[in-house]
Amino acid sequence: MLVRRRVDHDLPGSVRALREVHDVDGYPARWPTDPAAWLTPSGTVACWVAEVAGVVVGHACLVGDVVDDVLSRLTGVPAGGLGAVSRLYVAPRGRGEGLGAGLLAAVTACAADRGLQVVLEVVEGSGAVRLYERLGWRLVDRRSADWTVPSGARPSIRVYVPPPPG
Repeated sequence: MLVRRRVDHDLPGSVRALREVHDVDGYPARWPTDPAAWLTPSGTVACWVAEVAGVVVGHACLVGDVVDDVLSRLTGVPAGGLGAVSRLYVAPRGRGEGLGAGLLAAVTACAADRGLQVVLEVVEGSGAVRLYERLGWRLVDRRSADWTVPSGARPSIRVYVPPPPG
């Protein structure tokens, strides 16, 4: 098992793992037209992959310069001081090995190095909620998503911040 920075040749494996996650968990809610491009959202600072036996089974990105007045107020972090965990997933064949925690640790360490307070959003009722709460991430907000699922509904989102250092 290994968590490391993503390089360009990791994208096909990252897309295959994302497809597995989509087929099993419905994440992302809508399959992207260009999944490789979707894995690098606007504002991306860095991305990581998780591997098992040389096969990519997980992925995460840090997006910088998140501007969200509500989160700035809730966290006490001024605009521009927030970063976000994005495109985090672990394929079913890689679960239970600590890879999700490893990806989160990589993102939060990179954010800290850049002076960013990291936040993450997750759909209410998602299995990932258990991971974040088990790792001590703290719920700071609930809101409606700014995107829709295929039915047209806007899911409820939970917003978390990591536990304090130490």
